[in-house]
Amino acid sequence: MNNLEVIQAIKNATDIKPKKEQKQFACVHYFHDIPNSKEGWEFIKQVRKFINKDRYKVRVLGRGSRKEHGTQSFVPLKHSERYSIYIDHKIMDRNHPDFLSRKFYDVRSKVYELNNFLNQPIGE
Repeated sequence: MNNLEVIQAIKNATDIKPKKEQKQFACVHYFHDIPNSKEGWEFIKQVRKFINKDRYKVRVLGRGSRKEHGTQSFVPLKHSERYSIYIDHKIMDRNHPDFLSRKFYDVRSKVYELNNFLNQPIGE
């Protein structure tokens, strides 16, 4: 392919639009239904103690009845009946769950920007 064919192929790619930006941190819902008891809090402390803090972040969200104290997504910890633990990846490398989707998003964005640049009328 010569340069003119490449430019024409990019101009013809007008249907490529970038997707919305994704979250930086991908989380995995590893543990759920941890009881709001001494045993449950000991488990949470052990997870936080032994996890690699340079690579992962631990979040604890409250679960239970939302009638009085909750929102659509969680219940404050002090009013929770049980807990869920989420582990977020801090580092974007090939072990990260969103690694490939992030790479594809970056490529699509560059093609979209290049397409817009090439389709601008001359003289503007």
